[in-house]
Amino acid sequence: MNEFERVEAQAVRDAVVLGGGRAELVGGAMCVQLPAVPMMELNRAIVLGAAVDLRAISDWFAGAHTIATHDEALGRELESHGYTPSRAWMKFERDEAPAPPAATDGRIEETLDGDLFASLLGRWAELGGMVGAPGWRCFIGWVGDEPAACGALYADGSSAWLGVAMTREEFRGRGLQSALLAMRIEAARAGGATLMASETGAQLDDQPATSYRNLLRAGFRESFLRANWRSPA
Repeated sequence: MNEFERVEAQAVRDAVVLGGGRAELVGGAMCVQLPAVPMMELNRAIVLGAAVDLRAISDWFAGAHTIATHDEALGRELESHGYTPSRAWMKFERDEAPAPPAATDGRIEETLDGDLFASLLGRWAELGGMVGAPGWRCFIGWVGDEPAACGALYADGSSAWLGVAMTREEFRGRGLQSALLAMRIEAARAGGATLMASETGAQLDDQPATSYRNLLRAGFRESFLRANWRSPA
């Protein structure tokens, strides 16, 4: 099992369940479903095992779903069953090296205020339930007295996952996400993490790549490209 995907799957499972959804290891994949937030990231199967039971996964979702995998042979099988590829995601990895400095005119603070954290997530607001939960640390970027951005860290032993990052539109371009990455990296290091994982959409010519560049500047490196296959129904 790939450790970068395992810690992500565990974090996403927790986030979805804490947000009122459901999650279960089925057919060799972590299947998560949060109908209140109809987005691919929270309604998908992350393949973890070498053997995958597509029927079991499809039955669990009982409707449209996405299967995330970097196994090319499985991708060909999915295509033969009518699945179609959508934008792929790049997985990033990092070791315990210190975070590089990040310039911002804001400040970063850890929070236990679930409502405030949720207010920054917009359509992801249900994920505010992760604040204060075991394994989770949540941070807010402030500009003056205004909460402007947020990001979360999930840690499990020596592995950690960084995700759930948002910035209010009017505060973008001020280095807040880079500073949030640096703070979470240092928090993970302090907790004993030696492996850190994150991901964002693969680079496309007609799409912005701010998150991609931020991860590279924070010392992450490209690990592997993972396809997202949408079910036929």
